[in-house]
Amino acid sequence: MAEGNYTAFARYYDDLMSDVDYKEIAQKINDIVNEYFPDADFLIDIACGTGSLSEELTKLGFNVLGVDISQEMLSVAENKKLNSGLGMRYIFGDMTDWTLGESKADVIVCMMDSLNHLDSFEEIKKAFISAYDNLTFGGLFVFDMNTPYKHKNILSDNAFVFEKDSVYCIWQNEYSIEDNRVDIFLDFFEKSDDNIYKRYHEEFSEISCESYAIKEFAKGTGFEYLESFDDFSDNKANEKSERILYVFRK
Repeated sequence: MAEGNYTAFARYYDDLMSDVDYKEIAQKINDIVNEYFPDADFLIDIACGTGSLSEELTKLGFNVLGVDISQEMLSVAENKKLNSGLGMRYIFGDMTDWTLGESKADVIVCMMDSLNHLDSFEEIKKAFISAYDNLTFGGLFVFDMNTPYKHKNILSDNAFVFEKDSVYCIWQNEYSIEDNRVDIFLDFFEKSDDNIYKRYHEEFSEISCESYAIKEFAKGTGFEYLESFDDFSDNKANEKSERILYVFRK
């Protein structure tokens, strides 16, 4: 995996994601776990970012380990942990190549389209292999991915503007039909105390593939497909789903 530090993105990530209901997402995960593996305890949050979901999952009683490839994101997560007093742990790791050694997780989650940020479909397969190898038998792999429908019809070549108290962000996309790739260019403008704006730039890409391909990747690793949802709702995924939540079992 190409190491994306998300240096500037980490700085403003929580502000830009302030409309995400992490509590609701954590509850959805908890409902899934209660249905398929009610005795689960040890949960790994892959691509945990700044730890917002890890915190909510910890509050629900899971023993949570967060893993991320961005030291900047992990630094924010650790600072938030100090303020919260919660007991989750964080470590550096690449979702395509990591191991717990002899320890195995009951549940592995990977949320907020993090798998879309990998460089290729081969890396997505590697991420599935790593998840499989680090799960106990019967353990669950729960993840979401943005769909080709969203890339084509929502993100596409569009531009978005986010104005928050701490930062002004211009988000521009370039869409490529070849692998349903969206190249994303972010420009952050931060106002200093002396009314001078500082500009920070970040860029990365998302790829997407059809649901049947995701299921084949996972099944080829050894996973059993259980179900999939339209976003974090209780509705089943459909051809116009913008985000699909998948549930697999080892």
